[in-house]
Parts: sequence; structure tokens; C-alpha cells
Amino acid sequence: MKRDINEILKQALTPNEEPDFHLNQKILHCVKETSQMEKRTWKRVPAMVLTTALVLGVCTVSAYAAWRYLAPVQVAEHLKDSRLSSAFESEDAVKINETQSCGGYDVTLLGMVSGKGLSDYVTEVDGELLDDRTYSVVAVEKSDKTPMPDNAEIFVSPFIQGYQPGRYNAAGMNGGYSSFLEDGVLYCIAECDNVSAFADRTIYLGVLGETFYNSEAYQYDEATGEIARNESYDGLNALFVLPLDASMADSEAAEALIEAIDTARASDDGEMRETDADRFMQRLTPENIDEYAKRVESTVMTVTPDADGGITYAYELENGAAGSGTVAKETLFHDEAPGMSPQFSYSCSDADGENGQLVIETFTLNEDGTVTFAAYVANLE
Repeated sequence: MKRDINEILKQALTPNEEPDFHLNQKILHCVKETSQMEKRTWKRVPAMVLTTALVLGVCTVSAYAAWRYLAPVQVAEHLKDSRLSSAFESEDAVKINETQSCGGYDVTLLGMVSGKGLSDYVTEVDGELLDDRTYSVVAVEKSDKTPMPDNAEIFVSPFIQGYQPGRYNAAGMNGGYSSFLEDGVLYCIAECDNVSAFADRTIYLGVLGETFYNSEAYQYDEATGEIARNESYDGLNALFVLPLDASMADSEAAEALIEAIDTARASDDGEMRETDADRFMQRLTPENIDEYAKRVESTVMTVTPDADGGITYAYELENGAAGSGTVAKETLFHDEAPGMSPQFSYSCSDADGENGQLVIETFTLNEDGTVTFAAYVANLE
């Protein structure tokens, strides 16, 4: 998902060229373009949990002058969203400009706005138009001021006090973002279902240097419902508190949103359930994958990572299923040891994940530093 300074600065800082969007798809996310007038790239937030090895990490909080980055209005203008640009100029918009530094990155939450009909681009999910949304604008740059890579990926999501962040995050709130690079800084407008209904609780905004939610990045207090950064997490895991007026709370709307998230993957008794596809993937490892799935030889390709460590791949199966994207090497191979990455991406032809064909994407690091991609298929019964 992506999206004032005075008029002179606006003219001086507004970019003249269109952003070059790099679509990191499938293993790390699902891409979706939506539009009402012109098309812009919108990256759907995927629902998946990763865990990583941990070392000591520290996050500090500071404030930058407003002119340090583009303003939310300018970010929306850059993405050709005039209606959202106007929304960020309205009295309902909240200017924040808080910066947190962790994992070698500086992340600034520039501002946010919530409401109906705020964007030129109406998000459509499963045929339903979603126009009541929350938009947050963040700027991410490296702390050492070297440029962000072209294939930079982040996970931006609201979290709600009293609800497990691993279950209730942007992936279940029809979340996504649009972004672009400007002067080495990644600007992102993240959007999701309107969360202002929870304004009587603490609402957080997490920014992760991952493409999926990572269960190791944040800590949830079962007693208080509060959410905090895991200070031992190795990487970017900023966590902001959104300054919302408690009078905006709407218990009925909040309950409806939670119910929608639960219903998306709930059994008859209302408990969150695992699909057959989930259970199948849980038993899959690099060592046993050949026992449970068949490698599609026509999809096999060996790739040399680019200068930023990006691994670009593409494939198409005989039945028309296809995938392509660019994946960060460091995301797949943390210890640089040759072999197949244990992190699999998968999709099922059955929306409920109970039947149909399962397509599994794999990446194997070779001794010479190249990476071999291969798609596997398995049939669920």
C-alpha cells in the first residue's frame, strides 16, 4: 500500500518522472492493480508468518523537520491521486512526522487520514469495492543515507490493542500499499480498512523490513493487550502509536471488522482454523518436498542475483497458472549456506484451500552464488 509544506516547496520537491515500480510477487507477496481513472501499482499485503534468527537490535525515536521529506500531499500527488492529496490537506488529516531508527533504517510516519471516498483509486477485493479506508504515509531510508534498493519491500500494518497482531493485521484488513523511490528514500502510502472505529483503544502502526508479518518482530501482552517492539529483533520493526481521537470509536463498526477477519478463515464454531493447504505446507521441508510434490521441469531456471540481491523469476504452467517477481536474496537465505530455502510460497486453485492444485515456489542457493528457482505442484484431496 503507498501514498504540507508551502506551495513553493511543493513545486520544488514534486518529482517530474513516473516511479519505476518493482513488483515483488508470489513468494513474498501478491500484486494487484486497481484503478478508477488511471492505473497505479497496488501491492496486496499477504497473510503469512515468518520467523528469523535474532540478535540484539535497538530502536530510537526522534523527530525530523517537516522539509526533510516529501509531505503526504506530495506523495499522493506523485502517485497521481488528487482526491487523496486533497484529503491530506483537510482538517481530518493527522500530521505526525515521527521518526524511529532501528535495524539500520530511519522510518518516518508522516501522516494519516481515514474516511470514505478519499482516493481516486477504489480498491476492489473479490468483486467488492472498498471505499472506507485508512491511509498512512511513511518514508523509509537507510540510516547511513545510502540509497534504498530498487526492490525494497516493507510490511506496513495497523495493530489494535487487545487483538493478537499476528492474526489481526493488514493482511486481514484488505491491506496493501503503493510506493516509489525519490532521492534514495522509499515513500509508501499504505491503506487498509478504516481502523478509526477502534479509537478508544491504542492503535499502532508497524513498519517491518519484511514482506510478511513476522511473529518475532513484536510482543503481545495477553493481560493488557498492549503491543511492543521486540528489542532483540534483528532488523527493521518500527512501531508507532496513531494519535486518534477516542470520540471516533464505533463499537459496531469495530465488531464488524473483527468478525470479517475471523469469518475469512473460521470454522463453524468461530475458531480460527487451518486449511488443508496450510496443513500440507506445515509438513513440507526442503528434505521431503520431492516426496509430497512434483517439480515442474519447465519452470526451472537459474538466476544470478542483481547488485541489490534481487532474484527475478517467471514461470507458467500448462494449466495457465503463472507467477513472476523479484525476491530479496537475504530474505530467503539468512546464513548464506547452499541449499533450498525452507521459506516456501504457495497458492491453491481452490479459494478455501481445501481442494485443487497447490503450486509451491522454491529457491535453492548454489555454491557459485546463483539461485535456482523451481515450481512444484501437488493435488489436495
